[in-house]
Amino acid sequence: MAAAAGVDIARVERFAHPVLLERARAAELATAAHPVLADGPAVLTLLEVITTALMARGLSTDSTTWDAWRNEDGRWTVQLAWKAGRSDNVAHFRYAPGAHGGTVTAVDDEANALIDPNFERPLRPLAPVAQLAFTEPALPPVVDEAPEPQPAPARSRRGKPAIPAWEDVLLGVRSSGQG
Repeated sequence: MAAAAGVDIARVERFAHPVLLERARAAELATAAHPVLADGPAVLTLLEVITTALMARGLSTDSTTWDAWRNEDGRWTVQLAWKAGRSDNVAHFRYAPGAHGGTVTAVDDEANALIDPNFERPLRPLAPVAQLAFTEPALPPVVDEAPEPQPAPARSRRGKPAIPAWEDVLLGVRSSGQG
């Protein structure tokens, strides 16, 4: 605009701040507005609907930026920009201020897809994954060779002395110490 008027940019920039504040305020008010759907305005605000839609698609809301400007007809257009992977996405809404926060309507397909209450639908058709057949060489069966049982070593009589059973002690019966 400064070049068209033939003046220095610094002279025009000082007037930009109020305009930028008005645009930021309009974008903020639009996030509190209610999207208009086929059956009337939604109960949730635009910000709540957008947050739900992005999270349902596995995207973060941290990378979203909002902007707004007035058209030639005096109505507000609100722009939402976000990143999905390496692609930059943009959605445009028409904001009408009013009671209870006002209303917003989708201008383009991206905006319509975001405020569509059917969040579960895939964004693009998914192709089935082909089954992969892995052929590994068959290993020979493992034969577990158990060692032959060894006979228990004979116990020597020098170990512990045989302890008589308590019945033998009480009844006074003498046993030989075995069984």
